[in-house]
Amino acid sequence: MNIMEKLRDFGRVFITEKELQGIIKESDYTGFYHRIVELVEEGSLKPVKSSKTNGRCPPLFNKYRFIKPKEDYTCYFDSIRQLHPDLNISGYLQKPELYQKHQNVVEGLSRYLWYSKELLDKPMSRKERSFSIWSWEKLIDKRLSLVREVLGFNGLGEDFLNYYDTPEPFFEYVHSRQNQMAVLILENKDTWFTFRKLMQDTGKNVVAGTQVDVLIYGEGNKISKQGALEQYEAGMLRGAGPTGCFLYFGDLDREGIRLFFQARKANPCLDIKPFARLYHLMLELAEGVDLPESPDKRAVEVPVAEFASLLGFADADLLANILKKGVFIPQEIVNYQVLSGILS
Repeated sequence: MNIMEKLRDFGRVFITEKELQGIIKESDYTGFYHRIVELVEEGSLKPVKSSKTNGRCPPLFNKYRFIKPKEDYTCYFDSIRQLHPDLNISGYLQKPELYQKHQNVVEGLSRYLWYSKELLDKPMSRKERSFSIWSWEKLIDKRLSLVREVLGFNGLGEDFLNYYDTPEPFFEYVHSRQNQMAVLILENKDTWFTFRKLMQDTGKNVVAGTQVDVLIYGEGNKISKQGALEQYEAGMLRGAGPTGCFLYFGDLDREGIRLFFQARKANPCLDIKPFARLYHLMLELAEGVDLPESPDKRAVEVPVAEFASLLGFADADLLANILKKGVFIPQEIVNYQVLSGILS
């Protein structure tokens, strides 16, 4: 690294004589003096006269101002002129410093327009398009703000790249496709599989009086990832709009209740409700049963009263007592035989 690079990297405009000694690393004072004089004469350093001299012979000032050299952008002009004519060539010639900033993104885009422009006529996923243009599938993800800036400067809309975002994948079973589909989110894999098996085997999809068109396996915290269900609904269900019905059915314990509220909070555009009829059925089936200990020992506070209200209970005592005892009702209590009796 040469002296000018070290001065640029120093990070401050004003530099003391001692700091300059550390940068130039000239042990002989006379040699150091002449190097400072050269930098002053070429305009890279300017003495701060109010700082006074260092008292040595020949004297140097105690402080200098670093004058950052003007960038020479002429080396970019040929590259700018070779850009595809759909891009803002005149704009970059007027602002070559912007071309320097945009170079990697805009040159990749230019090559694509020269040699593969027809590929923009049909959509690709975001990562597919990113790799197709820049040979790096994560470029759009990692440098989205820069990509948007490049598109904007070149008068191109964000839809110019013609890519689609891929929603969070879930284990799903679509029993019937409607304009407005009822989606049932199931917390546990066994329950999801049982519902799916029975609906496939019988062709029936009315559960406890409610039509269910789609089954989703929530996969624990995956269901509560920010916007995951909204992306799934928009990208996978297509016909089901924001007013489509989303029902949730999980274990009756703190974790199950927490997952419901987390999923709802993470997807505010969706109307997610607990499947009240199934939770009531769980409580009926649990009467007189020696319930297992809850595997969740964290004692996380959850809005039990609000959940009880959503289930239609006048008070939350029944649910609160189950949680206080440290037991839980797993959703597997609604097993194959039970579901067979409520499926029509």
